[in-house]
Amino acid sequence: MSFSSLPWLLALVPCVAQEAIKVELTEAAAKGAVCLDGSPAAYYLLKGTGDGINKWYVHHEGGGWCESLDDCLGRSKTDLGSSARYPEKIPLNGGYFSKDPQDNPLMYNWNNVFMKYCDGASFSGNNDTVTKYQNTSLFFRGKRIREAIVKDLMEQHGLNQATDLMVSGCSAGGLATYLHADQWCEALQAANPSAKCAALPDSGFFLDYQDPEVPCTPPSLLGTTINGDYHCGLKWTFHIQNATAGIDSKCVAKHTNEEWKCMFAEHAAEHIQTPVFAMQSVYDSWQVGHVEGTGGSTKTQMLGKNITERLVKNLLGKNPKSGAFLDGCYHHCGAWNLIRIDGDLVSTAIQKWYDGLSTEGNKRLWNQDRPFPCKDCCSPGAEVTEIIL
Repeated sequence: MSFSSLPWLLALVPCVAQEAIKVELTEAAAKGAVCLDGSPAAYYLLKGTGDGINKWYVHHEGGGWCESLDDCLGRSKTDLGSSARYPEKIPLNGGYFSKDPQDNPLMYNWNNVFMKYCDGASFSGNNDTVTKYQNTSLFFRGKRIREAIVKDLMEQHGLNQATDLMVSGCSAGGLATYLHADQWCEALQAANPSAKCAALPDSGFFLDYQDPEVPCTPPSLLGTTINGDYHCGLKWTFHIQNATAGIDSKCVAKHTNEEWKCMFAEHAAEHIQTPVFAMQSVYDSWQVGHVEGTGGSTKTQMLGKNITERLVKNLLGKNPKSGAFLDGCYHHCGAWNLIRIDGDLVSTAIQKWYDGLSTEGNKRLWNQDRPFPCKDCCSPGAEVTEIIL
């Protein structure tokens, strides 16, 4: 499955986008920080300005997962599996990258890092073995990519001096945020113990669910995922990529012999110590199409109930500083400042939550709480329900 969150990011705000410069990790490639096809991993960097010069926004690119060897082989020939065609510069603007203080009041002038996603497993794999398939070598090394990016940013670009770090990503990058937030924050706070570190996953709270009508086998068609096969597909990805060392060690310690559970956001969430602000549609359109499986609006309503209950229980219930912006709009990513809950657009909610992290009684949950389908949920003028947690 191949989709990217970048196009909508570039289109949301009509001002001229600033260009981020590619940083290719050529030396780290010798230590295994490579894409599926063995090409060097890379990221893009746009420096901050003004009082944002020591503040950082780091974004894991989205793009699904490779859930079979055919799927991984197919991805290895695209930008989701190879750096061979990455341009030297890319524009970054809109949404979390917006340089407009009205549109992005918290992070408009921060340093921006866009981590290119080319490993197929949300930056988690650490398989020493090179997999040979159809006369092609496949490398599963997402953990090494993420660690190489952290090292390069720390040693070459000043992340070690950061006063603030927001770790983020959308879709598969949102899942990566749940999986790796603590690793990012621990690395920063080892260098600067006073640094403030938080996480902002967008549309990454995927449920551990398999449609009972879908056989538990990995997809056999090139580049294709099967509706309702998310549990089995991601579990296959976890094992083929040897992701145990790449995910949260606290979660792994709890799930002996079932370490694969820690690849799923709903299981990983309860172990996260970093403050997390989840942006999540409870009727996530990708999950309706790929996780939920067969069924209609009644099943989608149940999906929304389960996402809400598990996110509140496993994330907010376990971490007294974590929060969420839960909307009822049918979408997946791409809803920056398009929805208003409790009078706030998401950018305002993020700033209120982040600025109040050290304040007792800080508001944590914005919940639209509307039944499916809810067409007017997608409008800033939609009716809302105030819930304070």
